[in-house]
Amino acid sequence: MTHIQLPISKSIANRVLLLQALSGTPLMDVSDPAVPDDVRLMHDALEAIANGADEINVENCGTAMRFLTAYCAQLQGRKVLINCSDRMKKRPIAQLVNALITCGADIWYENEVGFPPLRVHGKHLSAPVAVQTGQPLTIPIPESSQYVSALILIGINADANQSSPYIKMTRAICDMWKNGQYSIEEKDWSAASFWYEYVALHGGKLHLDGLTDSTLQGDRVLAEWFKRLGVYTTFEADGVTIEKKRRAIHLPYIINFANNPDLYPVMAITCRQLHVPLLAHGTTSQRIKESDRIESVKTKRTQGDHRMAMSLLAADLPCDDVECVRKSYPGFYEQLCQLRR
Repeated sequence: MTHIQLPISKSIANRVLLLQALSGTPLMDVSDPAVPDDVRLMHDALEAIANGADEINVENCGTAMRFLTAYCAQLQGRKVLINCSDRMKKRPIAQLVNALITCGADIWYENEVGFPPLRVHGKHLSAPVAVQTGQPLTIPIPESSQYVSALILIGINADANQSSPYIKMTRAICDMWKNGQYSIEEKDWSAASFWYEYVALHGGKLHLDGLTDSTLQGDRVLAEWFKRLGVYTTFEADGVTIEKKRRAIHLPYIINFANNPDLYPVMAITCRQLHVPLLAHGTTSQRIKESDRIESVKTKRTQGDHRMAMSLLAADLPCDDVECVRKSYPGFYEQLCQLRR
């Protein structure tokens, strides 16, 4: 049986990196080629800021854009321009900026109001009175849960008026950090989704090393979602084994992606290839991801989106940008090619 080595969870790693920077702890080592580019970018940006840089470029990394906006906002006396790619300039950030401004932050839009790039002048931030008395600073229906996570990471009691596994993850990592119990070794469940897709479409059995059932990652739900598509999961001490055991159920499949937005491309492509009608709900945020994922799924083009690329490759569909998978899973294409031999 083939064993697949997954990358570390970039969601966990980037949260830990920010906590390390905030505490003055040496940043984690990112020299391993298997480290996702988004983690390397976050690391390098934090290192540049520590070395006095007055401008950084987060390219099209939404996590870095949001987390570093909050981080720079509380760096008293520092002035940092957070630049980015053309695609990131179309991804809104006003909800986070407005929340930070209520805490006393000085942030200016360099170009279009509501969108990056941002010019941030670091100040001492203080939570609004309501937050100081125990009420969280609430971002109603956030376009991204990362807005709330960014605030929590810099010590502001924040929340959304909806449940999010990513916000729960942030709180849990902050608690573990305080107790010295954090780990960055956990493998990435969202990266595993493309192997679930591969098995759903091509059959067989794979072992995905390093995944755990007791995880902070909300995308563990894919183990349940893929049962309808014939793929079953066995949890073991060193990871999970996934196997195609029956045909997909060809009835309309209703999925709400509000809490698991990263799984939309892989589920949409898999269902399309298996001729399973997908009724997708909670997809508003798909328009402001690395690509407009609603459009990308329709056209089967990546638009430079790593998750679209891997969804297409796992389905043996033409992919117009293989290199972009490095954003979250540098070894994916090589592993896929080896599996096909």
